[in-house]
Amino acid sequence: MSDPKVVVLLSAGIHPVSGRARMAPGDARALEMALRLSPHPIALHVGDSSNTGLRDYLGMGLDTIEVIGTWTDGDDIVPTLGERLSQLNPDLVLTGMAADAGEASGMVPYLLAHGLGIRHVSSIASIDAIEAGEAIVVQAYRGAPRRRLAVSLPAVISASELAPAPRARAFARSRRGTLHATIGIVAKDHEAASWTRTPARRRPKKITAGQVSGDSAPLVGLTPNEAAHRILDFLRDKNIIQESGQ
Repeated sequence: MSDPKVVVLLSAGIHPVSGRARMAPGDARALEMALRLSPHPIALHVGDSSNTGLRDYLGMGLDTIEVIGTWTDGDDIVPTLGERLSQLNPDLVLTGMAADAGEASGMVPYLLAHGLGIRHVSSIASIDAIEAGEAIVVQAYRGAPRRRLAVSLPAVISASELAPAPRARAFARSRRGTLHATIGIVAKDHEAASWTRTPARRRPKKITAGQVSGDSAPLVGLTPNEAAHRILDFLRDKNIIQESGQ
């Protein structure tokens, strides 16, 4: 297969410090992978075409990004993307591992693959070849050996954080490229609407073995009663438990 039909899914990123719009790092790696496979991959985004962060993707070499519908908080993008992908019928759909904002769970590629009835492979660092209806890919996790896999097409592939970094963006290309807005119906996520959300709480400091009243000596050679008393002394010292009536 000399010229695979490649679609890359792009989300709107948010810088964790400044809060400014940007391209999502994981999706930028997926786009880098797509551009190495095809000079003109199809790029899809569900959301607002006025988002300035989308132009960073154009600066990497895209001519256009198709922006479907208008996403608002509480919408489900999966049915919209699934319908468009069914129309395009690509050989490969490339995504990042997770988004910068929203639920950001990384479930979108899994749900899309399930809905389309095709395969999904995550944590892919490179796509070495496409031949005889298969993609030869390298799967990589931090601290683990890399694995070379043959994946039958069509397939959804999520780019690993170990995939090649995105190329430098050209400002002129980011201005010259187009964000093509199309009409699409974005369904409400009724399941997420029923969730209860609360502010995150600071987690308590972890207690490590041997931290007993400032003494780092290991607790060895104690009888069960002695060990229990030492543990209780430690918990009282750290105000984790209190005596009744205090």
